[in-house]
Amino acid sequence: MSSWKPETFVTSLVLSTAILLTACSAPRTAPGVPRGAGPVGATPTLTEAQNANQPAATYTPYPTYTPYPTYTPLPTSTPQPTATPLVPSPTAVPAATEAVPMEAPAAGSAQMMPVSTSVATSAGSPLIELRRIPDTDPAPPITILVDAIRIEADGYYKITGFVRNDGSQAYEGVGVHASFLADKERGYGPVEVYTPCPLLEPGAQCPFSLEMYPRKYVAYRLHPLGQPAPAYRQLATIALGDLVLSDDSIGNVRITGTATNANAFTVSNTIIAGTLIDDAGQVVSVGSTRLLGDIAPGESRSFDLRIVYEPYASHQLYAAATH
Repeated sequence: MSSWKPETFVTSLVLSTAILLTACSAPRTAPGVPRGAGPVGATPTLTEAQNANQPAATYTPYPTYTPYPTYTPLPTSTPQPTATPLVPSPTAVPAATEAVPMEAPAAGSAQMMPVSTSVATSAGSPLIELRRIPDTDPAPPITILVDAIRIEADGYYKITGFVRNDGSQAYEGVGVHASFLADKERGYGPVEVYTPCPLLEPGAQCPFSLEMYPRKYVAYRLHPLGQPAPAYRQLATIALGDLVLSDDSIGNVRITGTATNANAFTVSNTIIAGTLIDDAGQVVSVGSTRLLGDIAPGESRSFDLRIVYEPYASHQLYAAATH
């Protein structure tokens, strides 16, 4: 029986500790994997063991694309059918009223004066009566002289007459602004027409003709248009010759001839205008034509004027230019 000695115990304890430390410090190898097969800790078996303790990742799909709704245009409104225009019948046309007399153009060598008159067939559309509403709006000093109001065969209303410059200076862009009133106080228009005169000097007048689509009108209002002409613009006379009047077979009265600049200076903006006049002396149709370019002193140009045919008894021609 051996006796127990403290030295022996201490020695045994030291040896056991050393063996244990050596075992712990030796590299571990996963079961079934030989040494040198790969980096420590990077084997599939070890990775799976570590991931086994983590919750499995769930697949979250991307949100599905929801297309924008296709554009559906708003339904277009269907306009209600308009009422058939009221065209007065021949039996409903009021009796003819006294027309404003056609004034002769004021005297003056440089005004747009009538230079030719001839006689043709005689007839006329029936005159009608419409109340003229006074024009109180600010306007140039231009007076609108109504010659006659007629209803054409197609039911259109036609107003013819002259505009007169009652001011102290020449005006350009002279015309008529018209509006109409039907029954039940319904307004129609406006309609704007311009005279064929390049300039309207003080005291001078120029013809006009305007039409309005069929309605049962009871009144109308006329307003003059125009602005003062620059001082450097002057009116010049033009001589007409070799005149031939004929029917162009497409609904116009055709007047051909020559326009001559008898002035000592060059002119431009040359206009030839014509009116058809019935046997009562009232204007029934107006037409005009313009010659392009300048006309030198003594130079002549041919012209071809068409005026929409209306039954007429005579015609007048006007000619003027500026310089």
